[in-house]
Amino acid sequence: MNEPGDRPAEDLPGDSDRPGPPAHPPRFRRRPPAPPVARGWRWGFPAIVLVAVVWAGVLVLDGLETVLQSEEGETREAVTDQAAPGFEAFVEQTWSMLIVTEDDAGELVQVAVLAVADRLNGGGTLLLIPPGLTTDGCDKSPCRLADRHRSGGVEADRSVVTALLDVDVTGTALLTPARWSSLADPVSPLPISLPSDLIQTGADGTTVVRFAAGDGSLEAADIVDLLGFGEAGGRGRLGLQVMFWESWLTTLGRGGDPAANLPTLDLEVVRIMAVVAAGPVRIEASPWVDDGSSTRAGPGEIQRLKNEMFPFPISLQPGARPTVRLLNGTGDPALDVVAREVVLATGVDIAVVGNFRNFDVIQTRVIHRDPTMADAAAVLAVALGAGVIHDQMASPVADLTVVIGADFAGPAR
Repeated sequence: MNEPGDRPAEDLPGDSDRPGPPAHPPRFRRRPPAPPVARGWRWGFPAIVLVAVVWAGVLVLDGLETVLQSEEGETREAVTDQAAPGFEAFVEQTWSMLIVTEDDAGELVQVAVLAVADRLNGGGTLLLIPPGLTTDGCDKSPCRLADRHRSGGVEADRSVVTALLDVDVTGTALLTPARWSSLADPVSPLPISLPSDLIQTGADGTTVVRFAAGDGSLEAADIVDLLGFGEAGGRGRLGLQVMFWESWLTTLGRGGDPAANLPTLDLEVVRIMAVVAAGPVRIEASPWVDDGSSTRAGPGEIQRLKNEMFPFPISLQPGARPTVRLLNGTGDPALDVVAREVVLATGVDIAVVGNFRNFDVIQTRVIHRDPTMADAAAVLAVALGAGVIHDQMASPVADLTVVIGADFAGPAR
């Protein structure tokens, strides 16, 4: 209700002239409808996607089948026959030991290198090295191996011997009179036969027969005395040492079980002696030449012994030499030893041995996959009288692959 004197609001002056509230666009606008999809595209695009997925699956399955059926990657059946084509195996480096004998005063009596020929069937080679061997590394001249031992012990002996042979040994053993007694007690006394009396001269000039001539026996406690009898660099001492080792290893092999004739000690020297004594043993003491002022190895003798004793030597510098995969492509196993010796003589390490996938190879060849190995391959090829091939798909298990063919005739002339 309006009071007297009031005017209706709509009649208030100026109301009709006032601007109204600003106009705002609507919060949601309606999007214009999309044009209709063509019928062909509506059904064609899903069909294309489906076909692509199916084809991708077919390609994956086909690739897997190709890999599984590939001869390059065949792993379903390993070749275990060493005479069969395709047989390959990583080499097991020659098991060897440097055996050093010293007397109660710590003086060097004997140095021997024992190398196993066959870990399963036994046998091996024993190289005797005279303590009077001329070497270097001393403050005085001439320098002998016995002098190096006096100042550096077994490690000095190992350094001299491995440098001489240009091959490392698996382990070392220091045998004192007490340790020799412990080793030999189970079979003591050992049979020994001396061609003449061994006469010992005392400090006062008196003489005594230390070991009598003829067939006799050697007590375990007297082993080191016999090994150290005579001049350190003389042939007489080496002759006695040969006699001892022949008796020792023959006695160990008696009964067919060398381990039963040794003490039950968990020592590598015990294990290696048992393995070597189980087969034929060769004792080498001949490569040394004594001209009165020095004792050295005869020319070429050490290389010959190294090749025979260490079919797969342990490098003094692991990883520094190219590695070789050596395969016989002829089927003639008689070529294996010759080829191995020729390859090793070039200054490489053999990592894998075996047979090529067939025995019809005519030409010997050296294959390298890395261009940086081209020079090493060329050196090896010259020694073998072979050709060189660069193949990026060659086996990566070694730096170089050598395949021996029917044309191989030993060292190239």
